[in-house]
Amino acid sequence: MSTEHIRNGFLAFIVCILMIIFLFLIFDQRNNSSKSAPNDPQVNEAINQARTLQKQGNLDEALIIFEKHALQGYPGAMFHTAKSYSRGWGVKPDLEKARHYYLLAIQYSYSYRGENAYELGRLFQRSLGPDCNTVAVEWFYKSLGWRFVKASLQLGIHYEKGLGVDQNINKAIDYYQIASAAGHEQAAIKYARLLMKGRYGVTPDPDKAYALIELAIVSLNRKVKNGSSTAAKQLGRLYRDGELIEKDPQKAHKWLLQSAQMGNTGGMHDFARMVLMDAQQPEKQTEAVAWLRKAAEQGHGGAITAIGRFHLEEKYTLKQEEAVYWFKKGVLAKHGGSMEELARLYAAGLLVEENQGEAIKLAEQGSLLGHLGCERLLKKLLKSRGSI
Repeated sequence: MSTEHIRNGFLAFIVCILMIIFLFLIFDQRNNSSKSAPNDPQVNEAINQARTLQKQGNLDEALIIFEKHALQGYPGAMFHTAKSYSRGWGVKPDLEKARHYYLLAIQYSYSYRGENAYELGRLFQRSLGPDCNTVAVEWFYKSLGWRFVKASLQLGIHYEKGLGVDQNINKAIDYYQIASAAGHEQAAIKYARLLMKGRYGVTPDPDKAYALIELAIVSLNRKVKNGSSTAAKQLGRLYRDGELIEKDPQKAHKWLLQSAQMGNTGGMHDFARMVLMDAQQPEKQTEAVAWLRKAAEQGHGGAITAIGRFHLEEKYTLKQEEAVYWFKKGVLAKHGGSMEELARLYAAGLLVEENQGEAIKLAEQGSLLGHLGCERLLKKLLKSRGSI
């Protein structure tokens, strides 16, 4: 293994370990002490007005208000500022700034503390380093302890896949059941998938699986009527995949389009990809690519990588030389697909100056995120260099 490879891996490991130590010094399991949140009715009203602006689509105006009061020490404003930077609402996505504000806010006892811990867990799921999944699990436990029940869904995923914990299907099922009972349909869907397929030694129970899916669909329909773009996306995926219910492309198209129109970047990505699989007419292809580009501009990693690949392949009249821009954007968004594609370009000297060291670095970053394509590419690059 090369010295550079060892150094990069060691630095990633040290960064994550230092963060773990920092977090546990502040939030020891045995000491959940916290600061009292400042309370100013005028500031509270300003934050509420900013949230209204956000719902109306005035994302940049909302962020200005949030960040102003975040800098004044109000944890609610810190939370909404962090969420804006995390999602790219009114600003270029910046996960480091998001983490900074979340870590400031979590020190206070305030109404969003449980969700704050959940969002920190989600950020660490996307972070590089061998122990970041372990840190994510700790945040999800804290989130659940602060009564944010959605964290049980993520704990179920970690225990099902053995991410940051020893794989334990019984614990995964327990957490999926907690989340399902609280109305989180994704947990019911994941539990139903285990029952339907009899995965990991689970005794198959198709009848129970169908019952879970039927309840989830009813709940998702209700949430769409109440304005949930995520629920529309989940419905679209169920009908698109046909894994747990009968495949229905028309319904999938309807729900994914509705999710996209409601502003969900995942819905935009999924709708565009579904249209592009079948569309032969240039106008439909143009419309789909526009949705994909919109999702990419708002920071959706899968959309960014897809747009980059279309440029690389010169599909839909897109220019190849712009592929590098999109892949670099995807790397910043921590998307393994972009890391793999950009690594391949550096290794081949295509569109960029050949740089084997940079190729290995990118493939290594993607591998730390669990991206299989990056893992395979890293082995190939190290072998060709004689490092393994």
